[in-house]
Amino acid sequence: MTFTLDKKIYEKLCEDYAQKDALLAPYAAKDSDCVRKTAYTPKIFRRQYVRDCEAIINLPLFNRYAGKTQVFSLKDNDDISTRAYHVQLVSRIARTIGGALKLNTDLIEAIALAHDLGHCPFGHKGEKMLDKAAQKYGYRFYHHVQSARYLTEVVGANVSLQVADGVLCHNGEKLANKYMPNESSVKTFEDLEHKLSLAYEGKLNDENLFASTLEGCLVRIADVIAYIGKDRQDAAKLGYVPFENYRENVLGTFNHEIISSLSVDIINNSYGKNYIALGNDAYEALQGIFSDNYKEIYLSDHSAVDEYPDDKLADIISAVYETFYKDLIGDRKLTDKYYRPYIYPRKEAVDEYFKRNAKYPERVATDIVAGMTDKYLLTFYDKITRA
Repeated sequence: MTFTLDKKIYEKLCEDYAQKDALLAPYAAKDSDCVRKTAYTPKIFRRQYVRDCEAIINLPLFNRYAGKTQVFSLKDNDDISTRAYHVQLVSRIARTIGGALKLNTDLIEAIALAHDLGHCPFGHKGEKMLDKAAQKYGYRFYHHVQSARYLTEVVGANVSLQVADGVLCHNGEKLANKYMPNESSVKTFEDLEHKLSLAYEGKLNDENLFASTLEGCLVRIADVIAYIGKDRQDAAKLGYVPFENYRENVLGTFNHEIISSLSVDIINNSYGKNYIALGNDAYEALQGIFSDNYKEIYLSDHSAVDEYPDDKLADIISAVYETFYKDLIGDRKLTDKYYRPYIYPRKEAVDEYFKRNAKYPERVATDIVAGMTDKYLLTFYDKITRA
């Protein structure tokens, strides 16, 4: 039995979406501009970037967001942010602002949902440790690069170039007061592959890594907005840093106040423009919040992992990495048991991934460790690596 849309409903939907597209801002990304490796014929209700959203939320690593650190690791407190909460908040903030700016909210959602797929266990702390482990073999690890690599090189999910580009360029640890689409950004998948290759060697220049779309630019600043206030609330909830420790600012104290203030400011400074911008007062205040957060939270002992000092955690990540690296250049028994069956449902895509990376065990070992959740990494170390 084949299910098809009623002809009259189909025609009405075509009219509805045509009207919706006509309302998009001149600089918004259009579905008609979508670029893929393999063509996709969209249904009227499952359009190009909607297809990407649905492909992303069905990926194994999307499900693992819930088991990965945002800032505070292994806390027995259900009110503390996980990576899953952060990703959903980025999506909501960016869609709200993007809707007001008449941008393509489906593309915004897809980039936001996928932007942290490459984050490894234990957040940015773990990122630095995994990078150090991989450098032994001349390879570099950056979570935003890994997110794009995962989508295009590991699972081959056939997401659009616009999504992969936005994910690669999302790095939310570098602030700017204006985010303008980069005309020299990736225009083809060959461009993307070239940039990924440069990143693997630590040669990609992050300073000019702005997305090719306004939607990608918006997700980049929404990433900052989503964590900058919530990290403070999490730190206060855990009893680490009271709100009085931070300097006063015009954006507000609590997470919802900061989100509201920055959303209004961005809309005021970006409406009808070909860039995403912050006003001077908001940008200065955001820099102050950013600076205080680094001092009070990110670079303090408060972000340490209980029972796992940094040197011990680094040794664990390195040891698990070495376990898989040696397995990959050996009989691959561990890889075939603990990794291969969980990469992607489509066997042909998995076979192609291993074929492409046959000469790069350091890349595959990095993919494996980056894909683990916090607790799974520790469990694997205790039961397999250390056994």
